[in-house]
Amino acid sequence: MSPEPDPEPPAEESSPPAPGPGPERRGELIRPAPVVFGDDDDADGTELGAVFRTYLRDYIGDSIGRAGPSNAICPFVRGALRAGVMHYAELRVAGHTAPRAVARALVGYLAWFDRASQRESAEHPGLVVAFPGPPAPLLPVVAAAHRAVLPAVYARGCTAALFHEDPARPDDPRHPEPRYFTAPAPFYVLRRIIPADLQLSLRVLQMFPAYHRLHAAEARRTRLRTKEAAERWNQACREHGLTP
Repeated sequence: MSPEPDPEPPAEESSPPAPGPGPERRGELIRPAPVVFGDDDDADGTELGAVFRTYLRDYIGDSIGRAGPSNAICPFVRGALRAGVMHYAELRVAGHTAPRAVARALVGYLAWFDRASQRESAEHPGLVVAFPGPPAPLLPVVAAAHRAVLPAVYARGCTAALFHEDPARPDDPRHPEPRYFTAPAPFYVLRRIIPADLQLSLRVLQMFPAYHRLHAAEARRTRLRTKEAAERWNQACREHGLTP
């Protein structure tokens, strides 16, 4: 069942409803509902979806050549696939589509994921939104939408990243997660903020208040064991007016 419209829209516009049960045309956008990726099934319904399922399982979630399971690019992917909490959708975007329209679509997916992930298992759920088509005209639009939506993402206790395969486009210095990355197509990832995100939250200024709100007690108890970590934590708390 589709959730209600997101209450935290980007760009001061009312947000759309989250993706419904079938394809929905919004101008130049086509927003199908997410599907669940299993570890060994290919019932995702699209050719690119089948490629992404294999890519997530055998590349992002694989630690071969990386010195152990904890050194997979994302060590949670395999567990999420097995548990049936890895979701996938495709957002088809024309190159001339306004970033604001793409941002509204991403907010819809955020609302859907926020509610779905709160109902799911202890395995770390995720939502991958792929952007089919030539990446060159897509990336400026999608990157602008990603930046606009980040405050709403953090407000819901999530984090997001945009991955692409264009070495000519530098990473956004304000947010270290969007980055050049080998991939079948540009893709956007939503996931919950977890205790292990301490170092990421210390690098990403916007993310730290959300991490502190969710995991400060555990961080103080288990993750500030070095003088450097404690100093960085205290500095970030001072910058945001939070209790160390």
